[in-house]
Amino acid sequence: MDQNFGKSAPFSLGVEEEFQILNRESYELVSRIDEILLAFEGGEKEKRVKAELLQSVVEVATDVAGTVGEAMADLHDLRRHLRDVVQETDALIASAGTHPFSRYEHQEVTDRPRYLDLIESMRWVAERELIFGLHIHVGLDSPGKAIACSNALRTYLPELLALSTNSPFWQGRATGLASTRVKVFEPFPRAGLPPAFASYEEFELLVERGIKTNSFEDYTYIWWDLRPHPRLGTIEVRVCDAQTRIESVAAIAALVQSLVATFAAAFDRGENLPIEPITLVAENKWRAARAGLNAKLIDFASDTERPAPEAVRALVEYGRPAARELGCERELDEIEPLLARGSGADEQLRIYEETDSLLAVAKWLNEETVRTL
Repeated sequence: MDQNFGKSAPFSLGVEEEFQILNRESYELVSRIDEILLAFEGGEKEKRVKAELLQSVVEVATDVAGTVGEAMADLHDLRRHLRDVVQETDALIASAGTHPFSRYEHQEVTDRPRYLDLIESMRWVAERELIFGLHIHVGLDSPGKAIACSNALRTYLPELLALSTNSPFWQGRATGLASTRVKVFEPFPRAGLPPAFASYEEFELLVERGIKTNSFEDYTYIWWDLRPHPRLGTIEVRVCDAQTRIESVAAIAALVQSLVATFAAAFDRGENLPIEPITLVAENKWRAARAGLNAKLIDFASDTERPAPEAVRALVEYGRPAARELGCERELDEIEPLLARGSGADEQLRIYEETDSLLAVAKWLNEETVRTL
């Protein structure tokens, strides 16, 4: 595999968001990706706006940023530009992990070889993938450090999920889950929590054997909640639901960057980064998907339970020294307001309780997604 670790500044950031394309009248999902891409064609942002598996999804990606502030300024500009372009197609955008009521059976598949092959090979499993995520890349300067930080960060993916839960509805009903998205995606092959690796070479060997045995074409067909991305020289956190509020994106990105920098510093000091049993990390992930910030999570230091907000606050303080050095302490402090108002799932459920209307939820998602633009 080509690998570019160390080609960008340490702890550089990239953020990817997947947006819903909505009908202006009904607020249902609508297949408009080709019109949107055509509108970006030839412009400076053309390569940063992409199609996904279904035509009602549009992905945007920031440039490589040195700080969370730079990434958020870029993302703010991308959201605003996307809003304007989508409005010209007589549609709207919204951001959340799932749509409140649109059905996957009504979506059109994007006419690209990769996506057509996915549908052909996975059928119903891929057809159901009407979900929207937030992906955060953090640059690292060596493959070995990337693996060590991935192993350590895996333990805290449930806290990141609890913080980001934003998909309590699916196909027109409340599922009882804070993140329906992660449970919809888990039937995909090579999805879910990643294994721990003893070295980067072990990861390389896995990819080599997977390609050799015709299991997948390349490592981008490995869809773990957290994966090394050698071509970009990053580790990529993929566990989070798409966020409605851009300030929530900033808070989560700051926490991820700070944690990775903290683990990297420990690695540089020669410390062994702890690896927790995947079964118990998976237990925490289930609790986070089920109840979000209302979950009780396992505290691995004491083998006791504690409320998810308490676990998140502990992570914030653990990463705070690194945040000061990275210049993202202000964005990290946005986590406290997020905890106070609840996750996106909590906010959606409150709208639904007040209105008894999933249409009202969809309208709120659109309005809140573009509110600060």
